[in-house]
Amino acid sequence: MRFIVRFFLLVLLLWAGFTVAAGLVLPDQLLKGPMPSRTEAQREHVRGTISQNGSHWTMHAVPGGEGAPLEVWWLHRPQSKGVAIILHGFGDDAWGSSTRAHDLPDWDAVVFTFRGRDRHPEIPSTLGAWERQDVVRVVGFLESQGLQRCTMLMAGTSMGAGVALLALADLESSGLPLAGALLESPYLDLRDAARNHIKGTLGGLEVLVWPAEQIAIHRAARAAHFSADDVSPVKASVGLRTPIALLAGDADAITPLAGVQRIARHHPDLTIVHDAGHCEAGGRVQGGWKSWADPRLSRWGF
Repeated sequence: MRFIVRFFLLVLLLWAGFTVAAGLVLPDQLLKGPMPSRTEAQREHVRGTISQNGSHWTMHAVPGGEGAPLEVWWLHRPQSKGVAIILHGFGDDAWGSSTRAHDLPDWDAVVFTFRGRDRHPEIPSTLGAWERQDVVRVVGFLESQGLQRCTMLMAGTSMGAGVALLALADLESSGLPLAGALLESPYLDLRDAARNHIKGTLGGLEVLVWPAEQIAIHRAARAAHFSADDVSPVKASVGLRTPIALLAGDADAITPLAGVQRIARHHPDLTIVHDAGHCEAGGRVQGGWKSWADPRLSRWGF
C-alpha cells in the first residue's frame, strides 16, 4: 500500500513539474509563430504573377497595432469595384495568401503581414489581440486615400478570418460597416485556438497539459500586453452589420467546425465542405473559392 501511495505521489510530482515546464515553454509557441523565409526576388515574383492587365502595385508604410511597422502592398486594378483586404493565417505572411487576389479579379487587393513580422519576426504574434488593430489601421489608411467602407471587402483564412471579425467589431463600434467579409475557418477564441494547436501535436494527451495551457496563455498575454479573454471572434461576431459569409471543412482539427458553427449562429451563411481539413475548404468547395464567393458578392450588390 505504501508503495502505491509513493508511486502516485511520484507521478503527481512529475506531472506537476511537467506542467510548470510546459507553461514556461508554450508561450513561445504562441508569441514566436513561424514565418516563411522569402527573398526580395520571391516577393517580387509573387507580385508579378498577380499584377496583370494594366494593374500595378504600390507600397505604403502604415503603423499597425502598438505602432508595429506594416508594409502594406496595394494592387491597383483599372475599373475596380473596391478594395479586398486579404488576411493571412497563423505561420503565414502576406505573400502566402496574396494569390487570393486571382479569385477577386474585379477588386483592388491590399495585403500585409500581421504585426510586420515578415520584416520584424522578433515582434510577438498575439493571435488577434494586436493584429485586429493592424486591420483597423489599414482600413483607416484606405479611408485617408478617399475610399469609403462600403467599397472595402475582407477575405480571411484561419487566423486571418478570426482577426477580421475582431477588427470588424472595433470598426463598427465607432463607424460604418464594410461591404462584406468572406471568411474561411475562423477560430472560436484564443483559448480554443491554443488548445487545438496543441491537440494537433499531442492528440488526446492534450488534456494532461491543460493547466500548462492556462499558464502559458496567461504568461503570453502578460508578455505581449493583452487580455486573452478579449481575443474572441465568436463574441466579436455578435451584432456585426457587415455581411458575412463563412466557409469551413467538417474534418478541420485546427479550427473545428463546431466553433465555426457557433459564429454562424449570428451569421448563418455557412458552407460546409465534407472531408475538408484545415484551410482545405476553399480549394475543395464545389466550383472553387471564386464560385463560392461570387454569388455572395452579387447578393451584396457587387
